[in-house]
Amino acid sequence: MKNFVSPSFFRLFDLLISAHNPGSKRSHWTLDGVECARERHSYSGPTNGFVVEAFTFTRSGRRGWMLMVVKEYWWMGEEGKALKTVRWARPISGRRLDAIAWFRNQEAELDRAAPPIAHIGNSR
Repeated sequence: MKNFVSPSFFRLFDLLISAHNPGSKRSHWTLDGVECARERHSYSGPTNGFVVEAFTFTRSGRRGWMLMVVKEYWWMGEEGKALKTVRWARPISGRRLDAIAWFRNQEAELDRAAPPIAHIGNSR
C-alpha cells in the first residue's frame, strides 16, 4: 500500500472492515487505538437508487490524524443493475504519512494472522 488512492489501499480497507466489523453491524468501534465510525445514507426509488457509506478513522493524541473514506454505489432498475461505483479517501487532519504507517501496520497484522498458503505442484 503506497497511498490512499491505490487499489491496494481499498483492498486493505475492505479487509479491515470485514475482519473488525463483520456485516457492518456497528456504527462505532475501536481498532488498535483508532476510533472508527461508519455512516450509511441511501435512497431507493422506482427507477434508481444509491448508497453512500462514509467512514472516519481518528487517532487522537500526539501525532493524531483523521482519515475519511467514502464509498458510493449507484444502481438502476428493478434488477439493481450497477451504474457506477466511486470510492475515495482523504486525510482530514494530521500527517498523511502517520495514517499510512498505521494502515501498513494493520496490513502486516493481517498478513501474520492469515493461514499459510498450501503449495500446489509436485512435492518430494
